[in-house]
Amino acid sequence: MRPSLRRFALSGFVATCGLALAAELAGVGTQSATPSDRSAAYRFTEPAKAEAPVILCIDDKPAAGGQPTDRAYAKAAANGFRSILTLRAAGDGIDIGRERLMVERHRLRYFNLAAAAPLPSHKQIDQFLSWVRDKDNHPMLANCAYIERIAPYMMIFHMVEQGWSEERAVEDASRSGLRREHLRALARAYLKSRTQSRPRP
Repeated sequence: MRPSLRRFALSGFVATCGLALAAELAGVGTQSATPSDRSAAYRFTEPAKAEAPVILCIDDKPAAGGQPTDRAYAKAAANGFRSILTLRAAGDGIDIGRERLMVERHRLRYFNLAAAAPLPSHKQIDQFLSWVRDKDNHPMLANCAYIERIAPYMMIFHMVEQGWSEERAVEDASRSGLRREHLRALARAYLKSRTQSRPRP
């Protein structure tokens, strides 16, 4: 059963969270748990048919807040989530080891792709797609800290898994604030690498 949560949409995928859960995951009080100006600009439609992670990006300054709370992950589990994906790094003020223990305590799967550069590597994209393709990981909650971290991953997801055109996927991801030419270069390089890595008949 899909979690029943209020929607703050990021692009053609789900980007939502109930305010209480969002506040707890961000380590802040409910009154301050409002989407950032950037993420608040995204009000999109229902998610595409293919399974996609639920994205939580409620604050542009995650390091200024506290650690995510154990109660937050308990609530995520109670809402039907099966796994947690974080794109946060130690530099965000997050103790990754502590976070993993909290997540796994509630029988949720924990995945982390620490953001170390503005755009992900091909290896990171491959890993992201492998986790998202695994139906046992869904519903998946992704805590990305900054919206521009998840956008390149979802751009590739839309193209590879959902058949979006390059133009549509790049335009969608560019709403995060990333430059179109950088996103386009990433998409083309990644798709080219996939073609070259396929065994010849």
